[in-house]
Amino acid sequence: MLKELARYGFALAVAVCLLVPSLGSADSNVSTVTITATVDSFAEWDVTSPAIEASDFDGHITSVDQAITALQTLTLYANVNTTITPTGGVNVGILSSETDTLTTSYKMSGDEIEDDAEWIVAGTGTGEFFAANTYSVTHEDGVGAYEVTLHVRAEGPGDRAPDAGDYTCGVVLTASWD
Repeated sequence: MLKELARYGFALAVAVCLLVPSLGSADSNVSTVTITATVDSFAEWDVTSPAIEASDFDGHITSVDQAITALQTLTLYANVNTTITPTGGVNVGILSSETDTLTTSYKMSGDEIEDDAEWIVAGTGTGEFFAANTYSVTHEDGVGAYEVTLHVRAEGPGDRAPDAGDYTCGVVLTASWD
């Protein structure tokens, strides 16, 4: 008797298993949702107001004709070919106090840009740093983050001591794309 019950139980279990999927499919429906998100072309800096402080320089000017240097590294997040254009900000990019100026020079370096080999004097005249000087960043798929470094050099005059105090200026780095 146990063998017959086991056989009927097994047969009943098989029958239920075969019926359940067919019952379920009659009462269900499948829908696959396709999802699309869009990323526009853009370029943006990791920091919008970086600063080079007096303590960032490799010293203070303490003699005639002495130069000191500092740098600021920024990250440009870009998913498109980008052009960086430096322009003079505060004091037109020339380190100035209320009574004096220092010879101010710049150069740029970084990922995907052609590094400046020499210091370029600040100004808007031919051959000067803010005179239509641009840097191209060529986007590489899957990269999207590029280091760009602005180097600055401050130099006192060769024929006299510059006035004591803090000298300030600003540089605007504009990232643009088509």
